[in-house]
Amino acid sequence: MGVLSEVVNAELGAGSIVAREVNRAFRSGRSADLRTASAAFDALPPWQRSSIGDSADHRARRYRAQTVEQRRTPVRENVRDTARDWQDLRETQDRVVIPAPPRFLKPRITR
Repeated sequence: MGVLSEVVNAELGAGSIVAREVNRAFRSGRSADLRTASAAFDALPPWQRSSIGDSADHRARRYRAQTVEQRRTPVRENVRDTARDWQDLRETQDRVVIPAPPRFLKPRITR
């Protein structure tokens, strides 16, 4: 639904009634909004529905191929490419210290 919303916005413009209804249905997910978006989309001429459908299908296939490629790459490489700081902590004051749990959380020693 998200891909269809993007394609409808690109082809018809964000201000069109169909684009607004499809976007609303995508955001809310309510069945009433989905029915309204479906009716608005069905009101388009057949050539326009076909054009939008082909574009959405092409974009979805391209997106799916990209996600398959990302799944094939090792996780470690993906993690290193993020903006997070993965440098090792060097000094002892920078180390994370986990305090001892309170006494009531410690297991009892039975003799």
